[in-house]
Amino acid sequence: MSGVTIVSSNPSLEARLSPAIGRGLTHRRVWSDRWRSPVAAAEEICAADPDVVVIGSDVLETDVRELLPEIDRRYPNTGVLVLAATETREQIVEYLRLGARDVLAESTDVPALRTSIERVIDVVNQRRQSAVGGGGLRRRVIVVLSPKGGSGKTTMAVNLAVGLARRAPQQVLLLDLDSQFGDCAAALGLPDAEHDLSHATAAVASDRNALKVFLSTHESGLAVLTPPDDLAAAEDIDPDALKRTVGALTEEFPLTVVDTAAGIDEPALIAAEFASDLLFVSTTDVPSIRAVTRQLDALDRIGLTAPRRHFLLNRANAKVGLTASDVENTVGMEATFQIPSSRAFPISTNEGIPLVEKASGGPSRQLAEVIEAFAPPDESGRAGWRRRRK
Repeated sequence: MSGVTIVSSNPSLEARLSPAIGRGLTHRRVWSDRWRSPVAAAEEICAADPDVVVIGSDVLETDVRELLPEIDRRYPNTGVLVLAATETREQIVEYLRLGARDVLAESTDVPALRTSIERVIDVVNQRRQSAVGGGGLRRRVIVVLSPKGGSGKTTMAVNLAVGLARRAPQQVLLLDLDSQFGDCAAALGLPDAEHDLSHATAAVASDRNALKVFLSTHESGLAVLTPPDDLAAAEDIDPDALKRTVGALTEEFPLTVVDTAAGIDEPALIAAEFASDLLFVSTTDVPSIRAVTRQLDALDRIGLTAPRRHFLLNRANAKVGLTASDVENTVGMEATFQIPSSRAFPISTNEGIPLVEKASGGPSRQLAEVIEAFAPPDESGRAGWRRRRK
């Protein structure tokens, strides 16, 4: 690995970036108006096997969109920093999803540029170490959604996160994005946290690497970021800062479970942008089923179709005149998971002990199926996720 490669037609950008790169790293600038394809461009840009590629703001957005996935796929041990003429929330998320490690405004000062470059190098080093050690976990961000309150969404998110943490200690994050009324901490029996989501979003602009200090830890090895207790603090959370926080934390943890507020609010949409999987939770009553259908349609309309979708039918055995088949036909999705009604759930929530922590009892088998579907391979190498039922 060797230094920084700058992609720009502007020679002055290299001079401006030189103090941010420092003397410990070499740097070079590449540019051509005659690159035949993104593949050819990526090959020339990464010919010196750089630690970091910095894409200047003069590169067309259409070219950036083509370059990012090409570099990410062909050169996984190279990190990309994009300088944008104007930062928008949509652009930041799009570039991060395509493979960028950070997106900064063109006007960013030298200390912030240096911090970002160092951070990208840290990520690259972690990737390289994982490759030497035989590879890491398959990265997944599982966002749990429900259009109606009282569906058991938080209960499912908490049990899934704890179950995954038992399989992969210190590698699972539970992110509670119900910023006003989130109660994952209570369901886990965690004491009041010293830090919360509002502190993390306030700090992300200055030091993304320090975000882990705002996390609480459950005895299972699960890391948890809780929402603020103060409703005013929740309302003051900046969406752009939240987006950066979610992006930074999902880079830190191979497995992330995100609990959201009922419905589709802005934090839920931000999380969905980073999702590998969307887990929809519904009960067997008609209003909830219709609401899930509308939620799916809304996500389709705004183009959030890339994440894998899963449908969890809670209280599936309730005798209310609707069968699982009726629900599936209405929603247009197979109920991948069916959880029976059980008093064990509210009891475990009141005790602050997730049901998966108990040896047996209640719908333990069905919960195990949910966890197994998202879990990493066990020590034998057997993959944790299964094919959906036919």
